[in-house]
Amino acid sequence: MENKEEKKKKIPINDAERVAKIMVDNMIANMADPNFEEERERRLQDARDRVLENRKNRKSNKDDS
Repeated sequence: MENKEEKKKKIPINDAERVAKIMVDNMIANMADPNFEEERERRLQDARDRVLENRKNRKSNKDDS
C-alpha cells in the first residue's frame, strides 16, 4: 500500500498548477461578489435544514414501523 508521500509524488506538477490557478480564480470571483458571504451562509443553512428534515422523516418512519 502506498503512503501519502508516494501519492503526492505521482501528481504531475502541471495538474497542481492548474488546480491552484482554478482556486485563485475562484477566490478572486468570490471576493468580487459583495453578497458572496451571505449567499454562502444561506446555502449552508438550506443544506442544514434539508438534512435535519430528512433525519426527522427517517426517525418518524422508523418509529412508525
